[in-house]
Amino acid sequence: MLQFCSLIETAFANQSGAMEAGTISKNGRILKSQMSKMNIKTILVIFFLSCIINVSFAEKKVGSYSLNYFNKQYDIEASEIKNGKFSVYIQVSAERESTRAMIEVESEDIDDFIQFLLQMKEKYVEWTNVAKANNVTEMSKVMDFLSPSTTICWRGSKWYFSFGQKLQPRFLILDNGGFVVSIYKQVTASDNRYIDEKIYWFFSDAKEIDKLIAELDIETIKAKLQVNENASDLFK
Repeated sequence: MLQFCSLIETAFANQSGAMEAGTISKNGRILKSQMSKMNIKTILVIFFLSCIINVSFAEKKVGSYSLNYFNKQYDIEASEIKNGKFSVYIQVSAERESTRAMIEVESEDIDDFIQFLLQMKEKYVEWTNVAKANNVTEMSKVMDFLSPSTTICWRGSKWYFSFGQKLQPRFLILDNGGFVVSIYKQVTASDNRYIDEKIYWFFSDAKEIDKLIAELDIETIKAKLQVNENASDLFK
């Protein structure tokens, strides 16, 4: 409820001129002429998004993967199945070590997201081989394709969300001669333009991408979620 109030306050604050001095009648009601100036659609959209946010973080850990670049293991989580659909949350590194950041992919987009990862892996392997064959020691080059739409989530004083984010990989040759494919993204919270975060995703071996892809198998994730639901059904 507090989160919803905060969202509503933001929506109202952005409607400049919607409520000015002298727009409130003696009985405390906003005059109809001023009420018409307010963007009701914005308020309803924010309320809808708030409802999604409040229910979406009933997650279960369904896998993990590791990245050598950060020497760290990351969680993969999923929300409970609702009407045959669910969300998958892939943990990534954020600007601050203490910040928990996730890439959220809807279940209906998982196959497309896996295809994005496969394309990224193939280009990484191709360009690594080209660099080695031609003794190229310096390179920073963007790959010319994007991921499906995702949501970037991170935990600050509360959970923040940045909707509609598409990710673009970059091939890098490091100073130590290593080859990585990286994804860096700076995002702004959809409910507060003054709150932002940076995420970092660095793969230094094609096998790391293969491992992640295997962990994102949709049927395996479903099975793990259903086991949890079946166990819960025993206690009524």
